[in-house]
Amino acid sequence: MAEEQQQRQVNEAAEQFANAIRDSYQVMAERSVSAQELNAQLTQDFFNRVIENLRAQAEDTRQMGQQLADQQQRATEAGQQLTHESVDAYMDFVNSMFSYWQGSMQQAQRQTYG
Repeated sequence: MAEEQQQRQVNEAAEQFANAIRDSYQVMAERSVSAQELNAQLTQDFFNRVIENLRAQAEDTRQMGQQLADQQQRATEAGQQLTHESVDAYMDFVNSMFSYWQGSMQQAQRQTYG
């Protein structure tokens, strides 16, 4: 009987040991799943931030390109205006010189015939 009791105690101890090992493996498996889920979430958050930063940079680049195009357009218009005004001023100068010459010629004719 003592041997049976001792065998029963050994069996119970073995069962408790096996249960303890099973429980520890189950806890480790659950923690592993939790860690994988957390890593997946962190990875997704990281890539979402990277994508958002790239979108923001692309939008900033697009806006800068638009501003540059606007500035180039204004510079072109200013250059055209300057050229137009310069040509007008030159034409006024040439016309005034021609008018002065024409007036001088008319005065010379009057003095000659007059």
